[in-house]
Amino acid sequence: MEETVSWGFLLLAVLLAASYRLTIISSVLSQARTAPPLPVRPHARGPVVSVLVPARNEAHQIAECLHSLVAQTYDPFEIVVIDDGSEDETAKVVERIAETDSRVKRLHVDGPPPGWSGKCHALAVGAEAAKGEWLLFTDADTQHAPETLATVIDYASARGIGLLSLTGEQKAIGLWERIVQPVVFELLDQWYPLAEVNDPRSPLAAANGIFLLVRRDAYEAVGGHRRVAGEILEDVALARAVKAQGFPIWFAPGQGLVAARMYRNFSEIRLGWTKNLYLLLDGKMSRVMIRASQLFLTGLAPLLFLTAMGIMALNGAGIPSLGIIALATAWAVALVAEALYRSRRGDDPIMAWSHPVAAACVLYFLLESTVRHRFGMGITWKGRTYR
Repeated sequence: MEETVSWGFLLLAVLLAASYRLTIISSVLSQARTAPPLPVRPHARGPVVSVLVPARNEAHQIAECLHSLVAQTYDPFEIVVIDDGSEDETAKVVERIAETDSRVKRLHVDGPPPGWSGKCHALAVGAEAAKGEWLLFTDADTQHAPETLATVIDYASARGIGLLSLTGEQKAIGLWERIVQPVVFELLDQWYPLAEVNDPRSPLAAANGIFLLVRRDAYEAVGGHRRVAGEILEDVALARAVKAQGFPIWFAPGQGLVAARMYRNFSEIRLGWTKNLYLLLDGKMSRVMIRASQLFLTGLAPLLFLTAMGIMALNGAGIPSLGIIALATAWAVALVAEALYRSRRGDDPIMAWSHPVAAACVLYFLLESTVRHRFGMGITWKGRTYR
């Protein structure tokens, strides 16, 4: 009787966890339909756009970014690369491209003054030197489709949008990228539903720093990057300021328009998300605990329960056939849902099996992020430590 109760409890726990996971994925996929991609505009002319690219030790990837930007079908625009104290060949790479295209310019800054993050300072300097009526802040690890500028400027101008951001396609090449990144972005889809971000009646605001387009009057009205000078999560902070000022903002899927490879190995993944996850939850412990519990229940708990059931079976406990069928069905449904979600985002659906591993990693990153931020232990990024 005791063995039956134990089996029943574990089976119920696995079924509930798998059902909860399925509910979450269904909700995310349903929300995605409320924010369709932007209609692509192949060519366009309009006001001057200044594309601002902060770069610190980006020699290994900035050429690909700049080549995609100079190929834009929009006109006119300029590209301002702010070299933030790079110690590699970044300056040489940018200068070589600037020699072949007069629209590319390089600015040099020697690092942030006290109270500033490196990225905010670089972008503030770049914005002061920029000539455009629109400012596009984008990262050195991005690649842009030729029609991207034409599409976003046409869309934002026609609708009076003050700030427009794209989620972007995440290029996951290495094993750890393919395991971890889809799970993190699934969480972000839950935390920042695009329909709610785009609703002027909702206070929720968000943006993605890999692609953040802002009209200059809106940017200056809120104080630009000086307003968010010390923020690590400057993209979300700037979007909040713009929306609070009354300017419409729009957050849209960017697949097919912009792609980025944010991190290249496990160390970069850990540092990057440790820097951001606690802040993405507004630094609220209640939200941290809820999300940590969710990661445990939907990612780790089923695996732990399955392991416990396996140990019980090895110790001679009877295996109810109906329970095995129900368990296998629930787990298969959860894996299929995970595969569908990854496929929708352009990730490898075959990696759905790795969700428990990813959940464990992200849970660790979230807890480390919380400890580091709350106890002033410092966040290290690009060779600089912020407290």
